[in-house]
Amino acid sequence: MYLLSFIALGTVLAGCGSSSASSKDTSKTYKYGEVTIPAKDGSICNAPNYIAYEKGFFKKNGIKAKLVANPRDISDLEAGFASGKYDAQNGDFQYLPAIQNGAQIKAVGGIHQGCIKLLVPKNSSIKSVKDLKGKTIGIPAQGSTPQYVTSIALQHAGIDPKTGVTWKVYSTDLLAKAAEKGQVDPYAYQAQKESGFKTIIDNNNNSGNAKMAAMGMKSKGACCYLYVSSKLVKENPAKAKAIVRSYKQAAAWINNHPEETAKIELNKGYVSKTKFINVKNVTQILKDEHFELNLKTGKEDLSYYIKQLKQAGYLKKNTNNKQLLKQAYWYPDLSKN
Repeated sequence: MYLLSFIALGTVLAGCGSSSASSKDTSKTYKYGEVTIPAKDGSICNAPNYIAYEKGFFKKNGIKAKLVANPRDISDLEAGFASGKYDAQNGDFQYLPAIQNGAQIKAVGGIHQGCIKLLVPKNSSIKSVKDLKGKTIGIPAQGSTPQYVTSIALQHAGIDPKTGVTWKVYSTDLLAKAAEKGQVDPYAYQAQKESGFKTIIDNNNNSGNAKMAAMGMKSKGACCYLYVSSKLVKENPAKAKAIVRSYKQAAAWINNHPEETAKIELNKGYVSKTKFINVKNVTQILKDEHFELNLKTGKEDLSYYIKQLKQAGYLKKNTNNKQLLKQAYWYPDLSKN
């Protein structure tokens, strides 16, 4: 998705999935023609892209999809959407500041629940969010979703996320090592399970946990969204709707078939296998994320994140929340083409 969900488990792509559509298929099969989706980054929670492709949901909805590498630089991604090079992808709510600054993408429904955790080593003296004041927090990039999730919790604890902590960028594979040296890791399922890291913040609040809610972790809140090109929405809304239907069907399939989804991700090379990144663990991650493309709750969740990111100082002080939501979100009527 991501761009940053479970990035600690998202290693370099080992291969690519086999096409769900033969080049011999006629143009009649693909009513809406081709779409290009920057999806290949090795991320587990990019599953909707892979499943919509592998299980034929794109084809079912008249789309010939091409999955390509996800640019590492967000400016390249933004340029691709603006030019029409890219049509859709699933990603985190980290795009809100970019959309406010003119990025040509629109969120269309939350696609799964939380996938970001802030962890500390098992022997750490940090017991709560309040203990983070004055500490250094390791993140994969400035403006990343882990930084935003942590910032939401910080401001709920009365800590200014801009001045109350130090943010330090590490490559993904170094985050856990940095944490063991006394810094804080905002990920990682693997560090938690293998090294006994303790969870301080978890933005997957499916159970409605009161402690997490007090940190600003919204109950059943979407972490990742489907994003569609603004250019496509404006110029070919029927095609954009076909994309949304494909992802909606894929998300439902993932939720009902997490183990088979895990096998597809690993066996097709979308996610690189390791001793830890196996069918059992990937299946559990997919179960925990509760995949579902929901337009109504997705809009409500995005409205919530706009409010939180404005308060944390990541959006402009004079942001009109309702106006930004209108700019950032598309709510199509899927009963009509």
